[in-house]
Amino acid sequence: MGSFISVGLGLIVIGIGIGIGNVGRSACDAMARQPEMASKIQSAMLIAAGMVEGAGLFAIIMAFITNN
Repeated sequence: MGSFISVGLGLIVIGIGIGIGNVGRSACDAMARQPEMASKIQSAMLIAAGMVEGAGLFAIIMAFITNN
């Protein structure tokens, strides 16, 4: 059963990386198109990245809780 949890945690971490990468890529594209909005885009990017990270950490915690 422990190996399934390890695989699940690996997939969660990969998903977090992909999510934060997508947020960063989109923010860089937006800042390249509208440099005058860079500060607003950056703050929105940080909030979105934090939400992705929070959802991933919640999933990791749930994986450990459901293991018992």
